[in-house]
Amino acid sequence: MRITLPTTFEKSYADSIAEINSKRDREDNQIAEFYGSMQTSVLGSARPSKYLPSPSYIELKKHIEYIESLGIEFSYLANAPCLGNIEYSGNGRLEIESFLSRLSDAGVKQMVITIPYLMEIVREKFPHIKIAASSICYISNLKIAKRFEELGIERIVIDPDKNRDFKTLNKICSSVSSEIEVIANHTCIHHCSYEYYHYSNTGHGSQKFNGEAEKPYNQYNLLACTLKKLESPWEFLASPWIRPEDTDFLADAGVKWIKLAGRGSSPEALLELAGAYVKKAYKGNLIPFLGWCHWNSFRKTEEGNTLPSLEIKLDPLKLNGFMDKFRNGYCCDDGCDTCDYCKKTALEAITYDSELIKLYGAELASRIATITKSVFATDAHYNQEERIPKLKVIK
Repeated sequence: MRITLPTTFEKSYADSIAEINSKRDREDNQIAEFYGSMQTSVLGSARPSKYLPSPSYIELKKHIEYIESLGIEFSYLANAPCLGNIEYSGNGRLEIESFLSRLSDAGVKQMVITIPYLMEIVREKFPHIKIAASSICYISNLKIAKRFEELGIERIVIDPDKNRDFKTLNKICSSVSSEIEVIANHTCIHHCSYEYYHYSNTGHGSQKFNGEAEKPYNQYNLLACTLKKLESPWEFLASPWIRPEDTDFLADAGVKWIKLAGRGSSPEALLELAGAYVKKAYKGNLIPFLGWCHWNSFRKTEEGNTLPSLEIKLDPLKLNGFMDKFRNGYCCDDGCDTCDYCKKTALEAITYDSELIKLYGAELASRIATITKSVFATDAHYNQEERIPKLKVIK
């Protein structure tokens, strides 16, 4: 299968990825595409700007030219789920088309898009640009897959909550002309109640229009999602990711592309991630592959103390055969009340300091309570170290 991977826009990073490709065996996966975006733009993307690389327009253009010389394609992410309705204003439409024109001139030939209206604009004005339907389109069944095909897409990034539903994956793959892509290291909890709102937040957090600053971004959703994992560590296993060793099951279902999430990660982390999924093997701790360890960014307590670093380990060797249950019968959409498969497996596969994880959970719960019961002192008051605004408590 082909892999699409975040880019750091660095030449040395591209060279390292090309080296990984050069050493792969015939049966290995291949890194065929980089994806990325400008740090901010009128279209935004599904990440807040502060976590993204900041290439200039010239750097974007040169990067595309260079990676194409290495045999790697580029896909531009315009996957924000909302543009604040500026797309329906005269000025907004002009700025969007102007930006798309600049992307085209920079050599962009593929885009990942969430908003159907934006897909129509690209298809009409820039028909040479191929369109992939984002995972945030939540394409989870054959009917909606075919509806998006009517919009002229050529690739579908499946709703991650269906990543382990191999019967549905096979049905979609065998019934549409679009190539199917799966986010193999999706980190969100399964059927997360915060996910839709979170993507709306992050999309606006990298969107600029008419020279204005991007909208403020807050860690509420990330804290809430992370807290659920700390309170119930088996949620790490229940999240719909696919282990490097199990990616052949996706290929058997007809999936053509694997997406590896990780924009904002270090080049070193991305190279390790890429190497594991190319070789379809990894013996180290899988937790860092499922997003950076967010909890360690919130170690300072209200009392001014600093908690010891919390290490959560997920042993991939304990997961041999783990995917068989999902291949033989998928029931995860019904919830976990009548199934304890992930809970039982987690007892052997996941290790952590049980007392320390409770302290982190209490700290995150306290921060969430502060956010939901408070107002911002000023937009300028921003704690860069912990990346959450300083708050003024309402009494």
